[in-house]
Amino acid sequence: MVAAGMFAVTGCTELGQSGLPGAFGTAGDAGMFDDGDDDDEDDSGTEGEDSGEGEGEGDGEDGADDDDDDDDDDDAVDDAGESGCVPEDEICDGLDNDCNDEVDETDPMLDAACDTGDPGICADGVYACTDGALVCVPSNTPTDETCNGEDDDCDGTVDNGDPGGGEDCDTALDGVCAAGVTQCGSGGEVECVQLVAEDDETCNGLDDDCNGTVDDNIPGVGNVCGTGLLGACAAGTFQCDGSAITCVPDVMPAPAEICGNMIDDDCNGAIDDTCGCPHDECLTGEPLTPACSTCAANVCAADPFCCATAWDAICVEETDYFCTDSCSCAHGMCFTGVALNPFCNTCVDTVCLFDSFCCATTWDDICISEVALYCGVTC
Repeated sequence: MVAAGMFAVTGCTELGQSGLPGAFGTAGDAGMFDDGDDDDEDDSGTEGEDSGEGEGEGDGEDGADDDDDDDDDDDAVDDAGESGCVPEDEICDGLDNDCNDEVDETDPMLDAACDTGDPGICADGVYACTDGALVCVPSNTPTDETCNGEDDDCDGTVDNGDPGGGEDCDTALDGVCAAGVTQCGSGGEVECVQLVAEDDETCNGLDDDCNGTVDDNIPGVGNVCGTGLLGACAAGTFQCDGSAITCVPDVMPAPAEICGNMIDDDCNGAIDDTCGCPHDECLTGEPLTPACSTCAANVCAADPFCCATAWDAICVEETDYFCTDSCSCAHGMCFTGVALNPFCNTCVDTVCLFDSFCCATTWDDICISEVALYCGVTC
């Protein structure tokens, strides 16, 4: 039994080592000693791997190729990350192109200026990334229109509605041109526009021609005119009183008559009527004034010399003609009255020579007419 068993082991071993075919060899190959063969194969495989690594490191050829392949694989893994993402430049497309776990955080066109297509100030915009697409977003929102040359309310019309207009203002011009109203001008600035244009000056209390002077240079003003008043007040000039052109006296009535100037200073129609005569009409002397008495006025009307130069003997004699109170006769020959004495004046004597009635009965209108006929004096 023991011998047989030993033989069998020895024979099996020999047969296996010799590789000869036989029942035991075949059985060995078929698995009679599977446990032993597996251990050998495991040991052999382990030794082979160890040996292979040693050889590779020693050769520097096959081993080096294996290391390069491993490095390439490692780089690919590092670049792709655990997710397998390959980094690229980030753009606005709804993706995380640069593999930083942020989507669309940048794009070359972000914040670049663009045109929204809207009117007015709403046309200006910048690009923004919205829902994975570049969108032109307005930089401004519509607001109330102001006078600035812009379409603030984005309705397609610049400065519509006359913003800033309609207020009273001063144009800084003179006269009627000063009044103005504000208006939004084409240049985008509020302007003061005059309401009334300059015109020819008229008499209305206004500066129509806007030259800084009221009612000047009006045609006809300053021309000579007659006031219709008496004495010194008769002469006048056309003047504008602020509403109409009237004839204004060059001289206003004096509060009192100026004696001796032969002027009706108080414009009452009588010259020096309040002055009195400097001497009696029956005496020679300085010229009298027509206003000092009715007699002086009548004499000077017939003979201005008496009131302009001197009241001489001729002036005294002329009182017998033109004064009711004659210096020589009962009355002047130019007035009807009692019969006159032919010796009071040579003219009376001549008239009575032809018409005794005048010196015997009464001095009537026929006698007065005969003064002119026989004496050459017109009453």
